[in-house]
Amino acid sequence: MPKLILVRHGQTDYNAQRRYQGQTDIPLNEMGLRQSRALQKRLSHLKLTAAYCSDLSRARITAQIGLEWHSPKLEAEILPGLREASGGRAEGLNYNQMLEQFPEETKLWQSDRYNYSPPGGENLKTVLARVSKSIDYITDKHPGEDEVVLVVAHGGVIGTLLCHYMGMDLNRIWQWRVDSCSLSILHLYDNASILSLFNDTSHIDTMDLNEGK
Repeated sequence: MPKLILVRHGQTDYNAQRRYQGQTDIPLNEMGLRQSRALQKRLSHLKLTAAYCSDLSRARITAQIGLEWHSPKLEAEILPGLREASGGRAEGLNYNQMLEQFPEETKLWQSDRYNYSPPGGENLKTVLARVSKSIDYITDKHPGEDEVVLVVAHGGVIGTLLCHYMGMDLNRIWQWRVDSCSLSILHLYDNASILSLFNDTSHIDTMDLNEGK
């Protein structure tokens, strides 16, 4: 089984405004673009076998920019199954607005995200089913222990995968803090998984993010 390099996309305006983003195709903002450029050097030092990303632009552009310095040249294959959990009618709202407009649905969702969803959105049971298909596709193509695969996706997707592979209840997804353009390393084995690095942003912390303003 391969080693997965899990990267969350760079920042968007919705991230900065703490709005539920879901599957709304919000582009990277200027900070997100600078974070993605900071990722370039980090990824250039990794011997990646392959790369995959969500079809939403914030993940696609993060992958594209992040891989620009990688040798040999790599392009991320787009897998729609890696897109973020749908927030339905709650997309574009912050938490207080969700509570105001959809009080009962929001309370149910907060109490049990595995079985309940935002109004018109996806619960985590549905998200895990489709994301798992994408990971199965990746591991079928790259079954070797020496293979290193980049996966650029979303905070909810990465949290869902970590809960699943680390044997945690999906309702504990909120315990995984996945920052913009952070990097985590998950080693997959037949009977268990090992998380050797989590939410690492050292490539961002050491870069002047005002560069290029």
